[in-house]
Amino acid sequence: MKSSVFHKKYLLAGIYIIFVLFTCCNSRFYNTPLAKICSVTEKQTLSREGTRNSKEYYYTQKITARILNGAHKGEKITISNEYASSQVQSWKYHKGDTVLLSGSKDNPGGSIRSVKRDGYLAILAGGLFCLLIYITGKQGLYTIISVILNTVIFMYGFRALSNGKNILNICNVIVLLFSLTTLICLNGIHRKTFASIFSTLCVLFLIMGLFEFSIYMCGDLDYSNLEYLGSMGNSADIFWTDIMLTGLGAIMDVTVTISAAAGEIVRKNPSVSLRKLIHSGREIGYDIMGTMINVLLFVLASSMIPMFILKMNNDISFITIVRYHIPYDICRFLIESIGIVLAIPVSVLSASVIMKLPLLKRSDRK
Repeated sequence: MKSSVFHKKYLLAGIYIIFVLFTCCNSRFYNTPLAKICSVTEKQTLSREGTRNSKEYYYTQKITARILNGAHKGEKITISNEYASSQVQSWKYHKGDTVLLSGSKDNPGGSIRSVKRDGYLAILAGGLFCLLIYITGKQGLYTIISVILNTVIFMYGFRALSNGKNILNICNVIVLLFSLTTLICLNGIHRKTFASIFSTLCVLFLIMGLFEFSIYMCGDLDYSNLEYLGSMGNSADIFWTDIMLTGLGAIMDVTVTISAAAGEIVRKNPSVSLRKLIHSGREIGYDIMGTMINVLLFVLASSMIPMFILKMNNDISFITIVRYHIPYDICRFLIESIGIVLAIPVSVLSASVIMKLPLLKRSDRK
């Protein structure tokens, strides 16, 4: 048995290595011309004063690269590239980089479009999948399947949006599909899975109802954070979908943890009373509540760092950003935190009842 497991792990490692090597040497399969940089020389051309007493330096690179595919494969070309020291809108290239050129296979062109990055993605994605299977075995495989299915659901949602469908209707459908696919793939078809799904959907309904009530009583939000939507007039709908999708993961985590714990308690001690089961689930919920809310806070803070830096570098004060530019994000954090808190009593009650109900019916029959 152990020998078979080792053979499977070696096979998986071999597939991973072959996959990475293939992505690093797959130039012939690209329709876009590729080139490998052989040498780079650069010189500083000028410098300009930036905001907050900073300086921006500009450089010009002379790049020699060898074409890797197409009719001119093997030929060397010379490319000129300009970049700024901040590299916000331009990029510095190095010797050994594989880059995508701006032309076609027959005419590669004389400028660089971007760096070829599929090799990095193959290393990271393949490494994640291998670690999931190596460490967690079959459960890791189910996790990979759930990620793939959720990606397909996301693609369906964007496709429906591009076809003119209402974004709220799309979100309602994909939230239900996310809940079903994630929880069924990870937990199987069990009572605890149905308890998790029921609790997740109930909590989402409660927090969205609470949000709608607060808007009705206090007025709508300032959607200045969505200023780049242009002519789109459904900012409120987009905010709703943002709350539902970002809060879904945290709420599912709480409901799954409590439902799984309640199921394990009932399996170990079928005679446990409903009152004690609810008490145990509540204590588990209290233990995870603080960490989940702090996870939301860290995600919020990390997502705002680029926006804070960009606006402060354009002489917008920190207080102005807090007062006028992030109420949207603060409101989202508060609503999702309320969802985590509400998930504890809802999932404790539903999981306890669903787990104990069959046992109570059996005892009544006896």
